[in-house]
Amino acid sequence: MKRLITLGIGAALGYLLGSREGRQNLDKFAKNAQSFWNDPKTQEQVQRATSTVKEQAPGVADRAAGLADKATEAVKDKAPKLAEKADQANAAVHTATQKGADATQGLADKASSAAEKSTGKHADSDTSSGKATAKSSNGDVLSDPSQSLETEGGGPDRY
Repeated sequence: MKRLITLGIGAALGYLLGSREGRQNLDKFAKNAQSFWNDPKTQEQVQRATSTVKEQAPGVADRAAGLADKATEAVKDKAPKLAEKADQANAAVHTATQKGADATQGLADKASSAAEKSTGKHADSDTSSGKATAKSSNGDVLSDPSQSLETEGGGPDRY
């Protein structure tokens, strides 16, 4: 069964990448996905979800730590010999919970900045060509997918 699924996926990818009609369908899908992502309603939902995650992450971490404390106390009461191991497990859970909360906060921040970039809040105008280009956090210029590589200076004769 696993091989049959792999064969099906390979055939679909071969069709999409190998035939003209498949590439056209893939380009159409990419264009639709890009227009969906740049839709103001979508960006509003992304911002709402990002802010919700930012607000809820510390509370979820606190609840997880509280449940770990309750579990530790229950183990200590029922099995006094396991008290030390329960304390070690509890400390590990607290550490993992804090790391998870920090990672969630970092991901929410990255998602927020990515959403801001995609809506054009960080767009700089290129005065020489009159086009708007977005810059990433490390200063690289991000290309506009609606532009061809030749108009952006990335054609075959660029070297």
